Amino acid sequence: MKHITTISTILIIATIIGGCTETSKEQTVETGIKTDTSTSKNATTVYLCPMDCENGKTYADTGKCPVCNMDLEKK
Repeated sequence: MKHITTISTILIIATIIGGCTETSKEQTVETGIKTDTSTSKNATTVYLCPMDCENGKTYADTGKCPVCNMDLEKK
């Protein structure tokens, strides 16, 4: 019985952690405005790091990536 409880606990924790890493189509721009970059007629230009240091985080202005210091590229 102890093994079943331990295995169940591990599976529940793995499911919770796995669900937290899911990505969505909406990306938050540094200004806090959410934009759907898939299809938008009035889409503003967004910039992101070519190395994807921050897993798809976008920025409203040009500049350098705060993690790797590379120039941000227009998306």
